[in-house]
Amino acid sequence: MTFIVLAVGLIAIVLGVLCVALWRGAQAGALAAQARDAARDNPALANAAVYRDQLVDLEREHALGNLNDQELQIARDELSQRLLDDLGPAELEQPHRKLVVAAPRQPWVLLTSIIVLVPVLSLAMYSLIGQPEALDPLALKQGLGNEEQVTPEKLATMAASLSRRLEDEPNNVDGWVMLARVQRALGQYALTSQSLRKALALSQDDNLAIDLAEALAQQNGGDFAGEPWAIIRRVLKADPRHLNGLFLAGSASYSESNYGDALSFWERAREGVNADSPDAPELERAISEARSKLGLSPSTPSVSSPAVKAAPEAQIRGRVSLGPEWVGKVGPQDTVFVYATAVSGSRMPVAIVRTTAAALPFDFVLDDSTAMNPSAKLSSMGEVTVRVRVSKSGQAVPQPGDLTGSVSPVKLGSSNLSLIVKDVQP
Repeated sequence: MTFIVLAVGLIAIVLGVLCVALWRGAQAGALAAQARDAARDNPALANAAVYRDQLVDLEREHALGNLNDQELQIARDELSQRLLDDLGPAELEQPHRKLVVAAPRQPWVLLTSIIVLVPVLSLAMYSLIGQPEALDPLALKQGLGNEEQVTPEKLATMAASLSRRLEDEPNNVDGWVMLARVQRALGQYALTSQSLRKALALSQDDNLAIDLAEALAQQNGGDFAGEPWAIIRRVLKADPRHLNGLFLAGSASYSESNYGDALSFWERAREGVNADSPDAPELERAISEARSKLGLSPSTPSVSSPAVKAAPEAQIRGRVSLGPEWVGKVGPQDTVFVYATAVSGSRMPVAIVRTTAAALPFDFVLDDSTAMNPSAKLSSMGEVTVRVRVSKSGQAVPQPGDLTGSVSPVKLGSSNLSLIVKDVQP
């Protein structure tokens, strides 16, 4: 509606300007033509036409404020006297030679055509090169629903474009933040950390610092030990009510099985979350999960908080085994990680189990009880990628030479999934 009102207003302004210009032009043209005709029929009137133009100039100067009323009257008197002197008594005695200015004809046909054609042509042009569907909220909503999915290839192209731009604009904080978000969506956590560090060098923003702590933990396979925790503690020391800091502190504590600390951080965060916040349901669910881990009764949501629905039961069952080419080549104490991630975007596990190569073939179950973070559960996904990684070092971060395998996409509720270790981490 706003677009329509603005468009109609602009068309009206354009029509007004065009009509006034044409009207005045027609009047001026008619007066000039009459003056030429009169001068041709009676040469003496040529001088009158000149004096008339001078009178128009005087009127314009008066309108602009260059002449006051008294000066205008004096100039008019002088001009009238000069006109009488030029015409002479003989001309004044002949009434049929009196200077008569007829009303000019108005350009009604042209004005009518413009008033009709300008809106019609504007609408026609917009229908050809504009986006008429944007005027229909329902069509726009449906169009957004059918929007082409952002693929990893497109994200990679976007990241390359931002990187080139930041070579010329190294002090662009927003550019570094945007690049970090794209890199995180690609699962490039080391690059994400680098971009966030460059942004923090330009802007000491605690929210960016918390983002860096999370990216570092993702880079370490979900391990918050070291710098991630140091960043979280520094932010919360400066601002004990920092929401993002409390959220991440709770998640870090939960991932380390420190459910009491997680509950404490999340309950403090709940004090600063509005009832209509989109974070409220997930926060209530995380608090209930932490209380359950501690053997406490379920949390009663605050009066202002919306009701929280329990997540539906969802799990994936399957068996992981070594490919025939690797049988006998894997040490029995090598660590085996079986985990589920989003099909595209973040590689942060939403569910994970751990065993050793001696247990292979191993029957696994992935569900919400194996979540690393209760605010990001397997049940919140429609489909996932199930992965396996065999690590000699036991480190959470993938290392070159680790053995891997994956199946994608896998719908929740799948069973009898066969996951084969067959590839090598480059």
